[in-house]
Amino acid sequence: MKNQISNFFMSTAVVAGLALASCSSDNNNDGGYEPDLGNSTRWITLAGALMGTNPGDGNGGTMVYAVSVDDAKNPEKSINAYDNGFHVKSQRTARLQSSEDGATLFNIAYTGPDGGEFSRYTVGGGKNMVQSDVTVNISDYATASPRWVKLFDGDKTGIAVNLSGVKVTIEADGKTYKHSRGRATVLALHLQNVLINGYKQYELPLSPSEEALGHYISRLDGPVLNKAGNKLIIGVAKGKHDPATGAAHPSGTTFTRISAKSLVVDYPSLENPTIISSTLSDGNTNGYRSFNNFLAEDGNIYQATQNDTKGSHILKINSNNQYDNSYVFSLDAALGVTGTYVDAWRYAGDGIAYVLYTHANADDQGFVARIDLNTKKAELVTGIPYDADLNFGQYQGFVVNGDEVFIAVTPVGKDGNIYVINSKTNVVTKGAKLINKPGNHYIGVF
Repeated sequence: MKNQISNFFMSTAVVAGLALASCSSDNNNDGGYEPDLGNSTRWITLAGALMGTNPGDGNGGTMVYAVSVDDAKNPEKSINAYDNGFHVKSQRTARLQSSEDGATLFNIAYTGPDGGEFSRYTVGGGKNMVQSDVTVNISDYATASPRWVKLFDGDKTGIAVNLSGVKVTIEADGKTYKHSRGRATVLALHLQNVLINGYKQYELPLSPSEEALGHYISRLDGPVLNKAGNKLIIGVAKGKHDPATGAAHPSGTTFTRISAKSLVVDYPSLENPTIISSTLSDGNTNGYRSFNNFLAEDGNIYQATQNDTKGSHILKINSNNQYDNSYVFSLDAALGVTGTYVDAWRYAGDGIAYVLYTHANADDQGFVARIDLNTKKAELVTGIPYDADLNFGQYQGFVVNGDEVFIAVTPVGKDGNIYVINSKTNVVTKGAKLINKPGNHYIGVF
Protein backbone atom coordinates (compact mmCIF):
# COMPACT_ATOMS: atom_id res chain seq x y z
CA MET A 1 0.00 0.00 0.00
CA LYS A 2 4.31 6.51 -1.75
CA ASN A 3 17.72 23.08 -6.29
CA GLN A 4 16.72 23.93 -2.69
CA ILE A 5 13.27 25.39 -2.45
CA SER A 6 12.83 28.81 -0.89
CA ASN A 7 10.33 29.21 1.91
CA PHE A 8 7.42 31.37 1.04
CA PHE A 9 4.02 32.06 2.48
CA MET A 10 0.97 32.81 0.42
CA SER A 11 -2.74 32.95 0.99
CA THR A 12 -5.74 33.36 -1.24
CA ALA A 13 -9.49 33.42 -1.09
CA VAL A 14 -11.95 32.43 -3.76
CA VAL A 15 -15.42 33.86 -3.27
CA ALA A 16 -18.20 31.55 -4.37
CA GLY A 17 -21.98 31.51 -4.22
CA LEU A 18 -24.07 28.92 -2.46
CA ALA A 19 -26.89 28.29 -4.92
CA LEU A 20 -27.74 24.65 -5.49
CA ALA A 21 -28.36 23.14 -8.89
CA SER A 22 -31.07 20.57 -9.31
CA CYS A 23 -30.02 17.08 -10.31
CA SER A 24 -32.27 14.59 -12.04
CA SER A 25 -32.57 11.03 -10.82
CA ASP A 26 -33.78 7.96 -12.63
CA ASN A 27 -35.48 5.96 -9.93
CA ASN A 28 -36.02 3.09 -12.37
CA ASN A 29 -32.26 2.57 -12.21
CA ASP A 30 -32.10 3.00 -8.47
CA GLY A 31 -32.63 -0.62 -7.52
CA GLY A 32 -36.23 0.08 -6.55
CA TYR A 33 -35.09 2.04 -3.49
CA GLU A 34 -37.46 4.77 -2.36
CA PRO A 35 -35.44 7.36 -0.43
CA ASP A 36 -37.08 7.77 2.97
CA LEU A 37 -35.37 8.36 6.29
CA GLY A 38 -38.37 6.94 8.16
CA ASN A 39 -37.49 6.83 11.84
CA SER A 40 -33.77 7.12 11.10
CA THR A 41 -31.74 10.11 12.22
CA ARG A 42 -29.36 10.30 9.25
CA TRP A 43 -28.37 8.88 5.89
CA ILE A 44 -25.67 6.22 5.68
CA THR A 45 -23.68 6.48 2.44
CA LEU A 46 -21.76 3.45 1.18
CA ALA A 47 -18.72 3.93 -1.04
CA GLY A 48 -17.45 1.27 -3.41
CA ALA A 49 -14.10 1.34 -5.23
CA LEU A 50 -14.06 0.22 -8.85
CA MET A 51 -11.24 -1.98 -10.09
CA GLY A 52 -8.77 -0.38 -12.46
CA THR A 53 -6.10 -2.76 -13.75
CA ASN A 54 -5.82 -5.25 -10.91
CA PRO A 55 -8.44 -6.64 -8.51
CA GLY A 56 -8.71 -4.47 -5.43
CA ASP A 57 -6.62 -1.59 -6.76
CA GLY A 58 -9.58 0.82 -6.59
CA ASN A 59 -8.20 2.80 -9.52
CA GLY A 60 -11.40 2.78 -11.57
CA GLY A 61 -13.21 5.44 -9.54
CA THR A 62 -15.79 5.48 -6.76
CA MET A 63 -19.53 4.78 -6.58
CA VAL A 64 -21.75 5.89 -3.68
CA TYR A 65 -25.24 4.92 -2.55
CA ALA A 66 -27.16 6.16 0.51
CA VAL A 67 -29.70 4.41 2.73
CA SER A 68 -31.33 5.20 6.07
CA VAL A 69 -29.78 4.03 9.33
CA ASP A 70 -32.65 1.59 9.75
CA ASP A 71 -32.02 0.04 6.32
CA ALA A 72 -28.25 -0.01 6.88
CA LYS A 73 -28.85 -2.09 10.02
CA ASN A 74 -31.33 -4.45 8.34
CA PRO A 75 -29.72 -7.73 7.13
CA GLU A 76 -32.74 -8.30 4.86
CA LYS A 77 -31.80 -5.25 2.79
CA SER A 78 -29.32 -5.39 -0.12
CA ILE A 79 -27.19 -2.51 -1.39
CA ASN A 80 -25.58 -2.47 -4.83
CA ALA A 81 -23.64 0.76 -5.22
CA TYR A 82 -22.08 -0.40 -8.49
CA ASP A 83 -25.28 -0.95 -10.46
CA ASN A 84 -27.53 1.53 -8.68
CA GLY A 85 -25.22 4.19 -7.30
CA PHE A 86 -23.82 7.60 -8.20
CA HIS A 87 -20.35 7.97 -9.72
CA VAL A 88 -18.40 10.50 -7.68
CA LYS A 89 -16.02 12.65 -9.71
CA SER A 90 -12.48 11.25 -9.48
CA GLN A 91 -10.24 9.42 -11.93
CA ARG A 92 -8.96 7.19 -9.14
CA THR A 93 -10.39 6.59 -5.69
CA ALA A 94 -12.28 9.68 -4.53
CA ARG A 95 -11.25 11.24 -1.19
CA LEU A 96 -14.63 11.42 0.54
CA GLN A 97 -15.80 13.01 3.79
CA SER A 98 -19.32 13.43 5.16
CA SER A 99 -20.99 15.96 7.41
CA GLU A 100 -21.62 14.95 11.01
CA ASP A 101 -25.32 14.39 10.28
CA GLY A 102 -24.66 12.43 7.08
CA ALA A 103 -26.69 14.90 5.00
CA THR A 104 -23.75 16.23 2.99
CA LEU A 105 -20.96 14.47 1.16
CA PHE A 106 -17.68 16.26 0.41
CA ASN A 107 -15.19 15.13 -2.23
CA ILE A 108 -11.84 16.14 -3.65
CA ALA A 109 -11.11 14.39 -6.94
CA TYR A 110 -7.81 12.55 -6.94
CA THR A 111 -5.60 12.79 -10.07
CA GLY A 112 -6.79 13.14 -13.67
CA PRO A 113 -8.28 16.20 -15.39
CA ASP A 114 -10.47 16.96 -12.36
CA GLY A 115 -7.75 16.26 -9.80
CA GLY A 116 -7.87 18.71 -6.90
CA GLU A 117 -11.47 19.76 -7.55
CA PHE A 118 -13.55 20.07 -4.40
CA SER A 119 -17.27 19.39 -4.69
CA ARG A 120 -20.18 19.12 -2.28
CA TYR A 121 -23.32 16.99 -2.54
CA THR A 122 -26.60 16.97 -0.67
CA VAL A 123 -27.46 13.35 0.12
CA GLY A 124 -31.00 12.42 -0.90
CA GLY A 125 -30.99 8.64 -0.52
CA GLY A 126 -30.15 5.99 -3.09
CA LYS A 127 -28.12 7.49 -5.91
CA ASN A 128 -29.66 10.93 -5.42
CA MET A 129 -26.73 13.27 -4.85
CA VAL A 130 -27.50 16.94 -5.54
CA GLN A 131 -24.25 18.73 -6.33
CA SER A 132 -23.73 22.34 -5.38
CA ASP A 133 -23.31 24.46 -8.49
CA VAL A 134 -20.04 25.92 -7.20
CA THR A 135 -16.70 24.19 -6.88
CA VAL A 136 -13.14 25.20 -6.13
CA ASN A 137 -10.00 23.58 -7.52
CA ILE A 138 -6.93 23.47 -5.28
CA SER A 139 -4.57 21.77 -7.73
CA ASP A 140 -2.59 24.97 -8.34
CA TYR A 141 -1.64 24.96 -4.67
CA ALA A 142 -1.71 21.33 -3.50
CA THR A 143 -1.28 19.51 -6.87
CA ALA A 144 -3.93 17.31 -8.52
CA SER A 145 -3.31 14.61 -5.89
CA PRO A 146 -3.98 16.28 -2.53
CA ARG A 147 -4.77 14.40 0.64
CA TRP A 148 -7.31 15.88 2.99
CA VAL A 149 -9.61 15.37 5.94
CA LYS A 150 -12.42 17.30 7.56
CA LEU A 151 -11.74 18.88 10.92
CA PHE A 152 -14.10 18.08 13.78
CA ASP A 153 -15.24 21.72 13.97
CA GLY A 154 -18.90 21.45 13.06
CA ASP A 155 -18.30 20.77 9.35
CA LYS A 156 -16.71 24.18 8.81
CA THR A 157 -13.21 23.33 7.60
CA GLY A 158 -11.30 20.82 5.54
CA ILE A 159 -7.51 20.71 5.54
CA ALA A 160 -5.71 19.56 2.40
CA VAL A 161 -2.00 18.73 2.48
CA ASN A 162 0.66 17.76 0.01
CA LEU A 163 4.41 17.18 -0.14
CA SER A 164 5.85 17.47 -3.65
CA GLY A 165 8.98 18.24 -5.63
CA VAL A 166 11.54 16.50 -3.41
CA LYS A 167 14.99 17.56 -4.64
CA VAL A 168 18.55 16.78 -3.65
CA THR A 169 20.78 19.71 -2.66
CA ILE A 170 24.56 19.42 -3.00
CA GLU A 171 27.15 21.35 -0.95
CA ALA A 172 29.13 24.22 -2.51
CA ASP A 173 31.90 21.80 -3.51
CA GLY A 174 29.53 20.41 -6.12
CA LYS A 175 29.81 16.78 -5.03
CA THR A 176 28.95 16.37 -1.33
CA TYR A 177 25.35 15.51 -0.48
CA LYS A 178 23.68 18.09 1.77
CA HIS A 179 19.99 17.22 2.10
CA SER A 180 16.74 16.28 0.35
CA ARG A 181 13.64 18.44 0.79
CA GLY A 182 10.30 18.98 -0.86
CA ARG A 183 7.65 21.67 -0.77
CA ALA A 184 4.91 21.17 1.81
CA THR A 185 1.48 22.69 1.28
CA VAL A 186 -1.14 23.10 4.02
CA LEU A 187 -4.44 24.51 2.75
CA ALA A 188 -7.69 25.33 4.56
CA LEU A 189 -11.04 24.94 2.76
CA HIS A 190 -14.29 26.51 3.93
CA LEU A 191 -16.68 23.61 3.41
CA GLN A 192 -19.89 25.64 3.58
CA ASN A 193 -18.93 28.69 1.52
CA VAL A 194 -16.83 26.56 -0.88
CA LEU A 195 -13.74 28.74 -0.84
CA ILE A 196 -10.09 28.59 0.08
CA ASN A 197 -9.56 30.22 3.48
CA GLY A 198 -5.80 30.35 2.94
CA TYR A 199 -2.72 28.26 2.46
CA LYS A 200 0.98 28.19 3.28
CA GLN A 201 3.94 26.48 1.64
CA TYR A 202 7.33 25.77 3.17
CA GLU A 203 10.24 23.39 3.38
CA LEU A 204 10.26 20.99 6.32
CA PRO A 205 13.87 20.34 7.35
CA LEU A 206 14.78 17.50 9.66
CA SER A 207 17.73 17.74 12.05
CA PRO A 208 21.15 18.24 10.39
CA SER A 209 22.26 14.76 11.48
CA GLU A 210 19.12 13.13 10.05
CA GLU A 211 19.39 15.04 6.79
CA ALA A 212 23.09 14.18 6.41
CA LEU A 213 22.08 10.51 6.37
CA GLY A 214 19.59 11.12 3.54
CA HIS A 215 16.34 11.19 5.51
CA TYR A 216 13.55 13.53 4.47
CA ILE A 217 9.80 14.05 4.84
CA SER A 218 8.01 12.40 1.94
CA ARG A 219 4.28 12.71 2.65
CA LEU A 220 1.75 14.49 4.86
CA ASP A 221 -1.78 13.43 5.84
CA GLY A 222 -4.37 13.19 8.60
CA PRO A 223 -4.53 16.75 10.03
CA VAL A 224 -6.34 17.18 13.35
CA LEU A 225 -7.09 20.27 15.43
CA ASN A 226 -5.90 20.28 19.04
CA LYS A 227 -8.23 20.96 21.96
CA ALA A 228 -7.12 24.59 22.31
CA GLY A 229 -7.99 25.13 18.66
CA ASN A 230 -4.68 26.87 17.97
CA LYS A 231 -2.56 24.08 16.44
CA LEU A 232 -2.91 21.52 13.67
CA ILE A 233 -1.15 18.18 14.12
CA ILE A 234 -0.35 16.58 10.74
CA GLY A 235 0.97 13.07 10.21
CA VAL A 236 4.28 12.52 8.45
CA ALA A 237 5.83 9.80 6.28
CA LYS A 238 9.60 9.64 5.85
CA GLY A 239 11.76 8.78 2.86
CA LYS A 240 15.49 8.23 2.42
CA HIS A 241 18.08 8.93 -0.25
CA ASP A 242 21.54 7.39 -0.43
CA PRO A 243 23.95 10.25 0.41
CA ALA A 244 26.61 8.62 -1.75
CA THR A 245 24.51 8.88 -4.91
CA GLY A 246 21.53 11.11 -4.11
CA ALA A 247 19.25 8.37 -5.42
CA ALA A 248 16.51 6.55 -3.53
CA HIS A 249 17.97 4.21 -0.95
CA PRO A 250 18.57 0.85 -2.67
CA SER A 251 15.66 -1.53 -2.27
CA GLY A 252 16.31 -4.45 0.04
CA THR A 253 19.18 -2.79 1.91
CA THR A 254 18.92 -1.87 5.55
CA PHE A 255 19.53 1.47 7.19
CA THR A 256 19.03 3.04 10.58
CA ARG A 257 15.47 4.27 10.89
CA ILE A 258 14.66 7.61 12.46
CA SER A 259 11.86 8.35 14.90
CA ALA A 260 8.18 8.79 14.11
CA LYS A 261 7.31 12.44 13.61
CA SER A 262 4.47 14.91 13.16
CA LEU A 263 4.18 18.40 11.74
CA VAL A 264 2.69 21.07 14.01
CA VAL A 265 1.51 24.40 12.56
CA ASP A 266 -0.35 27.36 14.03
CA TYR A 267 -4.08 27.52 13.38
CA PRO A 268 -5.77 29.23 11.66
CA SER A 269 -2.70 31.04 10.24
CA LEU A 270 -1.03 27.73 9.15
CA GLU A 271 2.32 29.33 9.96
CA ASN A 272 5.33 28.34 12.10
CA PRO A 273 5.86 24.72 11.00
CA THR A 274 7.58 22.60 13.65
CA ILE A 275 8.53 18.93 13.58
CA ILE A 276 8.02 16.88 16.76
CA SER A 277 9.50 13.39 17.29
CA SER A 278 8.55 10.29 19.24
CA THR A 279 11.09 8.06 20.97
CA LEU A 280 8.71 5.08 20.95
CA SER A 281 8.31 4.37 17.23
CA ASP A 282 10.22 4.59 13.96
CA GLY A 283 7.05 4.32 11.85
CA ASN A 284 5.09 6.79 9.75
CA THR A 285 2.13 8.72 11.14
CA ASN A 286 0.30 9.87 8.00
CA GLY A 287 -2.03 6.89 7.58
CA TYR A 288 -3.29 6.30 4.07
CA ARG A 289 -6.84 7.26 3.10
CA SER A 290 -8.56 7.87 6.40
CA PHE A 291 -8.24 9.86 9.59
CA ASN A 292 -5.09 8.84 11.44
CA ASN A 293 -5.13 11.30 14.37
CA PHE A 294 -7.96 11.84 16.85
CA LEU A 295 -8.59 14.28 19.69
CA ALA A 296 -10.04 12.45 22.69
CA GLU A 297 -12.09 13.81 25.59
CA ASP A 298 -8.98 13.88 27.78
CA GLY A 299 -7.50 16.64 25.59
CA ASN A 300 -4.80 14.39 24.10
CA ILE A 301 -4.38 13.48 20.45
CA TYR A 302 -3.94 9.78 19.66
CA GLN A 303 -2.14 8.70 16.52
CA ALA A 304 -1.59 5.35 14.80
CA THR A 305 1.70 4.42 13.15
CA GLN A 306 2.38 2.45 9.97
CA ASN A 307 5.51 0.72 8.66
CA ASP A 308 6.90 0.47 12.17
CA THR A 309 9.72 -2.08 12.51
CA LYS A 310 8.10 -3.29 15.75
CA GLY A 311 4.53 -3.22 14.52
CA SER A 312 2.03 -0.38 14.72
CA HIS A 313 1.77 1.70 17.86
CA ILE A 314 -0.76 4.17 19.18
CA LEU A 315 1.12 7.32 20.14
CA LYS A 316 -0.09 10.16 22.37
CA ILE A 317 0.44 13.88 21.75
CA ASN A 318 -0.37 15.96 24.82
CA SER A 319 -1.96 19.38 25.26
CA ASN A 320 1.50 20.97 24.92
CA ASN A 321 1.60 19.59 21.36
CA GLN A 322 4.48 17.26 22.19
CA TYR A 323 4.73 13.47 22.20
CA ASP A 324 4.10 11.83 25.57
CA ASN A 325 6.87 9.23 25.45
CA SER A 326 5.69 7.66 28.70
CA TYR A 327 2.56 6.37 26.90
CA VAL A 328 3.51 2.98 25.46
CA PHE A 329 0.82 1.18 23.45
CA SER A 330 2.15 -1.52 21.11
CA LEU A 331 -0.54 -3.26 19.07
CA ASP A 332 1.76 -6.25 18.60
CA ALA A 333 1.91 -6.72 22.36
CA ALA A 334 -1.77 -5.97 22.93
CA LEU A 335 -3.03 -8.34 20.21
CA GLY A 336 -0.42 -11.06 20.65
CA VAL A 337 0.76 -10.97 17.03
CA THR A 338 3.75 -9.48 15.23
CA GLY A 339 4.08 -6.96 12.45
CA THR A 340 0.74 -5.24 12.96
CA TYR A 341 -0.11 -2.59 10.36
CA VAL A 342 -3.01 -0.17 10.91
CA ASP A 343 -4.84 0.35 7.61
CA ALA A 344 -7.47 2.65 9.12
CA TRP A 345 -9.01 3.37 12.50
CA ARG A 346 -11.72 5.45 14.13
CA TYR A 347 -12.14 6.87 17.59
CA ALA A 348 -15.62 6.06 18.96
CA GLY A 349 -15.54 8.01 22.25
CA ASP A 350 -14.80 7.40 25.94
CA GLY A 351 -11.35 6.04 25.16
CA ILE A 352 -12.60 3.33 22.77
CA ALA A 353 -11.55 3.01 19.13
CA TYR A 354 -11.81 0.44 16.36
CA VAL A 355 -8.79 -0.51 14.27
CA LEU A 356 -8.69 -2.17 10.85
CA TYR A 357 -5.34 -3.91 10.59
CA THR A 358 -3.29 -6.72 9.16
CA HIS A 359 -0.16 -8.41 10.54
CA ALA A 360 2.89 -10.45 9.61
CA ASN A 361 2.16 -13.68 7.71
CA ALA A 362 -1.47 -12.66 7.13
CA ASP A 363 -0.85 -11.91 3.44
CA ASP A 364 -2.58 -8.51 3.83
CA GLN A 365 -5.79 -10.08 5.15
CA GLY A 366 -7.73 -7.57 7.22
CA PHE A 367 -9.01 -7.84 10.78
CA VAL A 368 -10.95 -5.58 13.16
CA ALA A 369 -9.89 -4.89 16.74
CA ARG A 370 -11.41 -2.92 19.59
CA ILE A 371 -8.82 -0.92 21.50
CA ASP A 372 -9.01 0.88 24.82
CA LEU A 373 -6.75 3.93 24.88
CA ASN A 374 -6.91 4.17 28.67
CA THR A 375 -5.98 0.58 29.55
CA LYS A 376 -3.88 0.05 26.38
CA LYS A 377 -5.68 -3.22 25.73
CA ALA A 378 -6.87 -4.60 22.39
CA GLU A 379 -9.01 -7.53 21.30
CA LEU A 380 -10.01 -9.04 17.99
CA VAL A 381 -13.66 -8.31 17.20
CA THR A 382 -15.54 -11.58 16.80
CA GLY A 383 -18.81 -11.88 14.89
CA ILE A 384 -17.23 -10.58 11.67
CA PRO A 385 -16.29 -13.18 8.99
CA TYR A 386 -12.57 -12.95 8.25
CA ASP A 387 -11.96 -13.94 4.66
CA ALA A 388 -8.55 -14.36 3.04
CA ASP A 389 -9.57 -11.76 0.42
CA LEU A 390 -10.64 -9.18 3.00
CA ASN A 391 -8.23 -6.26 2.58
CA PHE A 392 -8.67 -2.89 4.31
CA GLY A 393 -5.69 -1.25 2.61
CA GLN A 394 -7.85 1.38 0.87
CA TYR A 395 -10.48 1.76 3.57
CA GLN A 396 -11.68 5.31 4.21
CA GLY A 397 -14.92 5.80 6.11
CA PHE A 398 -16.59 4.86 9.38
CA VAL A 399 -19.81 6.21 10.84
CA VAL A 400 -20.03 6.74 14.57
CA ASN A 401 -23.71 7.24 15.41
CA GLY A 402 -24.11 7.44 19.17
CA ASP A 403 -22.70 4.21 20.61
CA GLU A 404 -22.83 2.46 17.24
CA VAL A 405 -19.92 2.14 14.81
CA PHE A 406 -20.74 1.22 11.19
CA ILE A 407 -18.11 -0.59 9.10
CA ALA A 408 -18.36 -1.99 5.55
CA VAL A 409 -16.82 -5.47 5.32
CA THR A 410 -16.42 -6.95 1.83
CA PRO A 411 -13.60 -9.17 0.57
CA VAL A 412 -12.37 -8.11 -2.87
CA GLY A 413 -14.83 -9.36 -5.49
CA LYS A 414 -17.16 -10.95 -2.93
CA ASP A 415 -20.41 -9.87 -1.30
CA GLY A 416 -20.28 -8.74 2.30
CA ASN A 417 -22.26 -6.75 4.83
CA ILE A 418 -22.37 -3.65 6.91
CA TYR A 419 -21.48 -4.52 10.50
CA VAL A 420 -22.64 -2.41 13.41
CA ILE A 421 -20.60 -2.58 16.61
CA ASN A 422 -21.76 -1.21 19.95
CA SER A 423 -18.71 0.61 21.29
CA LYS A 424 -19.86 0.20 24.89
CA THR A 425 -20.55 -3.56 24.80
CA ASN A 426 -18.57 -4.60 21.69
CA VAL A 427 -21.63 -6.55 20.51
CA VAL A 428 -21.60 -7.00 16.71
CA THR A 429 -24.76 -6.93 14.59
CA LYS A 430 -24.86 -7.88 10.91
CA GLY A 431 -26.48 -5.19 8.79
CA ALA A 432 -27.44 -4.82 5.15
CA LYS A 433 -25.91 -7.03 2.49
CA LEU A 434 -23.39 -5.35 0.17
CA ILE A 435 -23.50 -6.64 -3.40
CA ASN A 436 -20.02 -6.69 -4.95
CA LYS A 437 -18.52 -7.04 -8.42
CA PRO A 438 -15.36 -8.87 -9.55
CA GLY A 439 -12.29 -6.88 -8.55
CA ASN A 440 -14.28 -4.32 -6.55
CA HIS A 441 -14.66 -3.73 -2.81
CA TYR A 442 -16.48 -1.35 -0.49
CA ILE A 443 -14.13 1.16 1.10
CA GLY A 444 -16.25 3.10 3.53
CA VAL A 445 -19.40 4.17 5.28
CA PHE A 446 -20.14 7.92 5.51
